Amino acid sequence: MSGPADNPFRTAPGSEPPALVGRDAETSAALYSLTLSESGAPAQPIVFTGLRGMGKTALLRRCVAEAANTNAVIIAIEPSASEPFASTLRRGIERAAKASASLPQKLRTGFEKIIEALPRASFELPNDLGAVSLSAPPQHETPDLVNALEDLNDTTRHNGRHLVFAIDEVQSGPVDGLRDVVTFVHATANTKRPAYLLAAGLPGSREHLHKVRTYTERWRYFRLDLLTVDETKDAIAIPARERGIDIAPAALDRLAEESAGYPYFIQEYASAAWLAHRGDVITEDDVERAIPGMRRLLEDDFYDARFRLLTPRECSYVLALADLGPGPHTVGEIAAQLGTTSDTISSIRNQLVRKDVIYSPAGGMAEFRIPLTDRYVSQHKAALERRAHDSHVQRGRER
Repeated sequence: MSGPADNPFRTAPGSEPPALVGRDAETSAALYSLTLSESGAPAQPIVFTGLRGMGKTALLRRCVAEAANTNAVIIAIEPSASEPFASTLRRGIERAAKASASLPQKLRTGFEKIIEALPRASFELPNDLGAVSLSAPPQHETPDLVNALEDLNDTTRHNGRHLVFAIDEVQSGPVDGLRDVVTFVHATANTKRPAYLLAAGLPGSREHLHKVRTYTERWRYFRLDLLTVDETKDAIAIPARERGIDIAPAALDRLAEESAGYPYFIQEYASAAWLAHRGDVITEDDVERAIPGMRRLLEDDFYDARFRLLTPRECSYVLALADLGPGPHTVGEIAAQLGTTSDTISSIRNQLVRKDVIYSPAGGMAEFRIPLTDRYVSQHKAALERRAHDSHVQRGRER
């Protein structure tokens, strides 16, 4: 008999699922590129993109773990729009230095040089007294950084290792900061000592990286999407089976239906069913007991908080977008669904982007930011239609 401590399912954001199914093509491509880079051959950087909860970070971490097995020195960073890129890079390099503490002195010296080439964080003093830095930044910041990266790369290769950058949330990286790293990685591709880069980010990452350098268009991009029904079932059944627990076919069907192939939901619903079961089999009754509470929790976390803030006209917009089905749609299609013109609803679209309900995956396109939002809208259609009706009543009164 199993208990909560035996629960194999990982519900923490970014954690690697116990069975990383449905991502074989992406994993194989990354491992092949890492092997090329280790051998001294150039390889295309790879970027995993997708909506929140699709498993981008988990996949990136899996590839980083595999890179560590190829004698890679890994500089892992997660940029933030609220922090200077140099500070983010410094932390990543410091972590890599600690992880490489047992390496030869020359390589440790290479880390020390690049850390010195980066400016330290500064702190604003109260009462408009300015800022204080823990150490003065170098006079020629960018050249020093590039030179230090080149020295570190050379030293890494001389010690039988190879350099790999792993950048999560790449869409948040400042263009100028990313440019130094991207330019450096690109330049080494023409040498016998190539550095390599893996990244993960939201669907707009490709366009963001194009602003960094146009040649990033020729990198390899993999968009992670919902898992198929069979992949979803494997993601649930394999970890349970490895712990001696079977799942009744009807229970597995129900979990696959409810989670709808969304990797984050798969882990949440499977975890709830695991905690609800007793004995050596997860039954359909176990799943049915677990679903209502988990559905309420996930709807509140992912959708309710956003949708409570919608105006009646915004409700009309999301109803129209949901009626068009999953995936991105043109603003013209949405306008036609509403019986109006694109210009008329442009301000509503902008408001929904600011409220983090939709985003623009490409010019003139709109898509829900959270997967399965169209299903949520369908399940709450009557309430949303009542709220949307308020806008028609209001417009009628105004006329």
